[in-house]
Amino acid sequence: MEAVLRLMARGLTDVEIAGELIIDRETVTSCVSAVRGKQGARDRTQAVITAYESGFVFPA
Repeated sequence: MEAVLRLMARGLTDVEIAGELIIDRETVTSCVSAVRGKQGARDRTQAVITAYESGFVFPA
């Protein structure tokens, strides 16, 4: 899930994340949902913002 969140922060789509991690899109979708649930985020944008604010992800 951490890798998915880092790739989400880079702006990749679910399909792009799946290709990068060599997993299927449905697995990515499940991971995105799990990340959002753990953070209490209403959408993937809020999840990424939270990742930046917490220091989990840093700007390139």
